[in-house]
Amino acid sequence: MTPRLIGIVLDGAAARMRTEFNQTAWLAWHIEALARAKKLPKLKDLMSTEAPKPKRRQTVEEQIAIARQWTVALTRN
Repeated sequence: MTPRLIGIVLDGAAARMRTEFNQTAWLAWHIEALARAKKLPKLKDLMSTEAPKPKRRQTVEEQIAIARQWTVALTRN
């Protein structure tokens, strides 16, 4: 592995660890908040029910227009 690839791997591992830490901290905070609550909310109210909305795909014309904008921006400099 090259030093650049090692750096990329280490950056990815650090990002993963940061995400895991944030998720654990979020969970601990909510556990304690619920422990202090006088009345627990219904589990149904706590659960996320929304499915992610599918993203609209770009048309070929939109992709060509974006490529032209990039080309114009790059050739101006």
